[in-house]
Amino acid sequence: MAPLTTMDTPVITLIGECMVELREEADGRLSRGFGGDVLNTAVYLSRLFGPHGSVRFATIMGDDPYSNELINAWDCEGVNCELVGRKKDSRSGLYIIQTDESGERSFHYWRSVAPAREFMNSDWQDLQNKTFDSEWIYLSGISIAILGDEGRERLLAALNDAKDKGKKIVFDGNYRPILWNNKAIIKNWYEKFWTLSDIALAGTEDESHVFGDKSAEETLKRLVGYGIPEVVVKQGTGPILLAGAEGQAYVPILAASDVIDTTAAGDSFNAGYLFGRLTGQNMSSSAQIGAVLSATVIQYPGAIIPRTNMPDLEAIEFT
Repeated sequence: MAPLTTMDTPVITLIGECMVELREEADGRLSRGFGGDVLNTAVYLSRLFGPHGSVRFATIMGDDPYSNELINAWDCEGVNCELVGRKKDSRSGLYIIQTDESGERSFHYWRSVAPAREFMNSDWQDLQNKTFDSEWIYLSGISIAILGDEGRERLLAALNDAKDKGKKIVFDGNYRPILWNNKAIIKNWYEKFWTLSDIALAGTEDESHVFGDKSAEETLKRLVGYGIPEVVVKQGTGPILLAGAEGQAYVPILAASDVIDTTAAGDSFNAGYLFGRLTGQNMSSSAQIGAVLSATVIQYPGAIIPRTNMPDLEAIEFT
């Protein structure tokens, strides 16, 4: 699959959820922000594109003050919020991040009332039509996990129809065990969405949990076997594995020197990788862009780092 050229203006729609984020500080106090795996990718991708790309976030939010605050924040980040539905008399979800001494994070969620899980309901048909009429469509394992079986079936049908119309699908296999009840069911759904993908963004830890893969190479082989044109396998601080029209490659990465919070490590990598691919970079250079952004993000607390702390990609020579 050839990347777009810099003459094009990419348009990508990302489907997911976003919640109020509370971070536990060292003294026990909580600081407030926002986050959600797909939204994190949308924000970082919007920052990278600037005015040279359109990033649309598709979800359902409530009409409470926090939902208003979150949507305003996304708008300030340059994310197009025209595909954000609003459900009357409902409120946003919430999660708390705790980090250990090494910066590894754990999450605690209050998301059961969040209306994002209703995105594929028939009540939102007009919003869905606009969402799937996009050049690129991005979603994650969390996007599908919150929908339930009926919602996932409707989503599959919509994505199949979009592919028939020439749209491209990007799937990130982000996995949260708490959102699933049965491993056999998980594997079934993941296989369906992987098979639909034009770009697969996988993590070894997620794929090991879902499929029992013993190595990054095993994950790469399985995903290539689904017929996915472009496959990216992330393995923490290990090399990134790539497979696509350019062949297969290992891309080594430089580990961050001071890890504060690993929240959004994979989400920011995805943003950097897609930015590279949609602006004409090859797969290896795109992976390097993603790795640099990810290494920067994990040196700051929370999912979304200050804009002033974004890495200067123009000062880095990618190969």
